[in-house]
This record gives sequence, C-alpha cells and structure tokens, in this order.
Amino acid sequence: MNPEDQERVIEQWMMQVSQNGGVERYDHLHIDAIDPLWKTRGLWAEASLWAFEEGIAIRDRLIMPFTLGLGVSLEDNSPEIVGDIRLAELMARADWSSPSLYLFYPGQEPGNDSRAAIRDGNVEAGAVSLPFRVTDVPVAKSAVFLRFASRDSEVHNSAFLLG
Repeated sequence: MNPEDQERVIEQWMMQVSQNGGVERYDHLHIDAIDPLWKTRGLWAEASLWAFEEGIAIRDRLIMPFTLGLGVSLEDNSPEIVGDIRLAELMARADWSSPSLYLFYPGQEPGNDSRAAIRDGNVEAGAVSLPFRVTDVPVAKSAVFLRFASRDSEVHNSAFLLG
C-alpha cells in the first residue's frame, strides 16, 4: 500500500472508534490491518513507529481529545521493562500478535490507575505497572509495562507507548 492509503486506514479507524463507543471497548487497529505487508515480524518496529507517528499527526490534525497508544503484547515470560529500551528491543519481546494502535481518554491510559482496574474487576490483584522509556521514539510522551492476570487468571504482559 502507499502511504496515503495507510493514512486513510488510520484516519477511518480513529473516526469510527471515536464515534461508536470503540474507545470504551478498547477497539484497536493492528498494524497489519493498516498494510498487509506488515504481517512480517521483521517489519514491526519500523511499521509501528510509522503508524504511531502518523496516528499522532492525524489525531492532532483532527483535533481529537485522545491519547494515542501503541500496544505491544509481550511473550508470557518477558521480564519487566524498567529504564530505557530501544523499539527494536521491545519488538523482539513481542508475542505472535502484531502491535496495535489504541485511543484512550486522557487520564484513562493503561497503567494510569491500577487500583481502579483491580477494584472494577478488570484485572486481578497483584497487577504490575512500571514506567519506562523508548529511547528512539521521541513522540512517545510516556510508556508503561503491564503484567496482569485477566478474569480467566491467565497472566499477560504488555507494553504501551503513549503520545
């Protein structure tokens, strides 16, 4: 796909999610839905960076009041991320699922209020939320590593870049 078509996919997703309750449902856009060529794991870092940067530019152009997130589902045995990491290192820890874009209401980003997520039954007690920094993604205002057990008691590791 050409960049204009990729931009159109992101913009259409943002418009749809912002208007149909998708923000509340955590509807997301996998990068390989933006461009099927991005199914290739070796392209995830470059494609994710492009989609994240472009998504921020589209959000700003549309004057949308959301935080854009780039979510990466990590391997089950992935160690906690603290301190600094490069995007390629983060992608090397990704599980089988391609990274995704998300829209969040300000103040409701992942890891922002783990106590409320536990209280509301969205995650089990003992959830871990750790800030980190992706050194080669300057548009990321913050990043968070999450380890949590879902209602089915399965443990998940995720990382989110937020911009």
